[in-house]
Amino acid sequence: MEDEVPPPPPAGSGNRLGTPPPIIPSSPSPLRASCPAKYAAVLELFDTEVKGGLWKSAVDTWLTLEHATGFQTVGKALPAGGCPGAVSWWVQRGRNTTRIPAGINSEDEHEDFYQAVVLWWLNVNPVWRKEGVKSAEDFEVHGLIQCSGGNLDGLPSGLNGLTSVLACLAWWYRVAGNTEGEPRWKKLVEDCTWVLSEKNRAFTHKRGAPDSLENPTSKRVRAE
Repeated sequence: MEDEVPPPPPAGSGNRLGTPPPIIPSSPSPLRASCPAKYAAVLELFDTEVKGGLWKSAVDTWLTLEHATGFQTVGKALPAGGCPGAVSWWVQRGRNTTRIPAGINSEDEHEDFYQAVVLWWLNVNPVWRKEGVKSAEDFEVHGLIQCSGGNLDGLPSGLNGLTSVLACLAWWYRVAGNTEGEPRWKKLVEDCTWVLSEKNRAFTHKRGAPDSLENPTSKRVRAE
């Protein structure tokens, strides 16, 4: 099935207006307590040495989606093309380690890993989000299109889905040190959080959302 192409932005609206606020649980603690063992191990990784409000928002939004969709341990996976080798290393160990994967920890390996993570994110996203963005450098400058209500079915939740992207971002933070001011990391965390938020909205809609969530705006924006 071809990607759904959202409508063009309304006249005068532009397409680089910033990032809509993510859906974040009012209290993530009960959700953490309900995690099955495999997800608790992932949360331990996400909580290891990674700090800051931006990351907390991403993890809380991810946890809300995983709870809503039943903490899937099998099912659809992200496309493997271009997937950083660190993900395979992690999966082979049952996703049950907080260690930094082999092959990304030395200083001369950092940049290759950063590039691989960004390029994989571009590869797994639908065509409609990537208008004019063909490289990691393009992503850093322009970001991806954010259109509430757009088709994000190719970005599944679950351990085989977006969880792996967050794992890459956690490792990136740790090998780079203080990344809250690192534009590439920040932009990718914000964009991933937007995707998780939109998937939360879509899932809520399917279950019978209130009117305020049933009619998402079609405005196209880019994260800056």
